[in-house]
Amino acid sequence: MGYCRQLGIFCSLVLVFCTGFCSAAESSSAVIYIQGSDSAITNGSDGMIITVKDVIPYFHITDGKESKLVPLESLTDITYPVQAVVNLFNAENKTNSVIQVLNLALSEDNKVLTLNVNPLEFYDGEMLKSLANGLTPLSDEKIGEYNRAGIYLEAVWEAPSNALNCVPCFCCDFGGSGECGDICTCCTPA
Repeated sequence: MGYCRQLGIFCSLVLVFCTGFCSAAESSSAVIYIQGSDSAITNGSDGMIITVKDVIPYFHITDGKESKLVPLESLTDITYPVQAVVNLFNAENKTNSVIQVLNLALSEDNKVLTLNVNPLEFYDGEMLKSLANGLTPLSDEKIGEYNRAGIYLEAVWEAPSNALNCVPCFCCDFGGSGECGDICTCCTPA
């Protein structure tokens, strides 16, 4: 009888500890939409390069529950590579493709966005699934100039290890000042 009781207590403790470790914070993801005008696809030494000019100074970000406008310079806070859907338009052509963004760079005045990308044959994530149907792979025949660009990024980041009960936010308002914080580490208690 004593042995069964000890075994029961031991199993209960193991169950509690396993449950505690398995309920750690999971990764968060969101869809980011960036819009610009004149754009070009070129071949570079490290793969394809997409350059977008006259980028709108704010990007739209949503996690499916809430949406925000965030200053464009916050794009550098995301961990790359990320998957994306790119929509490029001109009078003769419309290109909708799934890509992997390896990294990006913003000009000093935040007007030009340069993306180093790899074309993808298919999309295997969740957040962009509704945009990824019927897309054609980005190829050398798509190289050229376009007059309008829309880019949907799937941003995924891990919750900080010291923030187990944390819901990521996209733009923190510090005391009503309207200033925005780092979108990857800014958290509000759950």
